[in-house]
Parts: sequence; C-alpha cells; structure tokens
Amino acid sequence: MLKTLVIASMIVLVSTAWTLGDPPATRPFRKPPMIIILKLDDLAHWISPRWTRVNDFLTERRIRASYGIIGEELAKANADTIKWIKAVHEAGQIEIWCHGYHARTAEEKIGEFEVGTADEQAAALKKCQDIARDKLGFELAAFGPHWSGTTDETDKALEATPQIKIWLYGPAKPKYFTRLSIPRIMALENPTFVPDFEKFKKIYDDQGSKQSVLVLQGHPDMWQAPGRWEGFVQIIDFLQAKGCTFMTPTEYAATLPATSSKP
Repeated sequence: MLKTLVIASMIVLVSTAWTLGDPPATRPFRKPPMIIILKLDDLAHWISPRWTRVNDFLTERRIRASYGIIGEELAKANADTIKWIKAVHEAGQIEIWCHGYHARTAEEKIGEFEVGTADEQAAALKKCQDIARDKLGFELAAFGPHWSGTTDETDKALEATPQIKIWLYGPAKPKYFTRLSIPRIMALENPTFVPDFEKFKKIYDDQGSKQSVLVLQGHPDMWQAPGRWEGFVQIIDFLQAKGCTFMTPTEYAATLPATSSKP
C-alpha cells in the first residue's frame, strides 16, 4: 500500500512538472545575446563637439564602447584633452585603445602598418604605450591600425608587444599573435564615414546576426554631414531593441577562456 502511494505521488509530481513547462528536449533554443564592441576611431589632440556628443549619448544610454587614440595625436594633446580622456577612462564605461602611432594624411599612399619590419612596427607600438603611460597614466590593451592594412610583420610586432591583448579587426587566425584577434565582419558605416541604417540592417540580417560578437567601427568626427548622426542613433536603437550586450574589448576578452585566441 505504501509503495503504491509513493508511485502515485511521483506520477503526480512528474505530471505537474510537465504541465508547468515544456520538457527540456522540446524547449526552444535561446541564442545568447549578441556581443557588440563599438570601435570608434580617430580620437585626436583636441576633442571636437562631435566627440562630446557621442560620449554624452553613450553615457546617457549606459552603453559601453571603446575609443581609438593615435599616438602622434596624443603626444601633442593639450591639458584639456588629456583631462577629458582621463575622465572618460576613469568613469569605467569606455576603453581607450591604441590606434597606431602615425596620423596618416591623404597625401601618404601607404599606411603605417603596411610597411616595415616587425622590429620597426613594434617600436611604433612601444612609442604609443610610452606616450599613454606618460600622458594618461595607463597602458592600452587593444589595437587597431589607423587607415592602414597590416602584414605578417604586424602580426609578429603585436606578439612582441605584451601590453596589447586584443587585436580589433585582426585576422581570424593570426600566424604569430597568440592573444585575442577579432576579425572584421561589418561596420557601423557604409560607405566609410556614413552610418546608413538601411544598409547596416541588411548586412546585419545577412551576415552579422550569425555571429556571437561583432566589432563595429565608426568615425564620430566625420558625422557632421546631415543624416549621419541620425543614422548612428538608429543603428544603436536597432541593436538595443535586439537585446545586444555592449562591451569594451577588455571586458569581452575577460569572458573567454584564458587560452582562447579567437571569439
């Protein structure tokens, strides 16, 4: 009699559990939220109203992002610029990263990291870190070149620069760099400098949505033309509506196994 009661009770419990929710095998798979790393380029020796606008917007929305500073520009930054960058860094919502040393101009046909030996490129990276320590009081953990492709020598130079842990828009499988490299899938802008929401949405739906993490490049100082700022805001609205999680490069790297060199 007691055995019969126990079995009956178990049947009731199992039946109740099944009515409260689907059995595990039939529950729909829920994809983890997309990770978005905003890679905003070309922080210069002075802070334009366009940079303060984007920073105020991200602060208000509580969106984490990253700003790339060019070493040559940081070296000649005035006290107000240094104070602004330090305040942004100390607030903890934005990561400042290494955008190379040389501020290339339109007259220059070759990018900084398209030429030179690994030692020469490593020297440029070291110069950036030295300036950052001197001016800002901290080192730069992520890297992405300013207006330049890269070579195998860049790959070697980054491996020889221990401060750099993350390569933004790096190769999917670096030959020498053993830390985190996140390849380019798409950008905020299409074409460069133009955040076009409709184009962004199409590429996101076709390609971006299949990824677990996206690095999205943009150039805030070039968003002065009509429609560009509005396009950026539309893109952010879209990503937030999708439930994306915004992270800095270093925050994302911290979510991966210590030995991982790819997303």
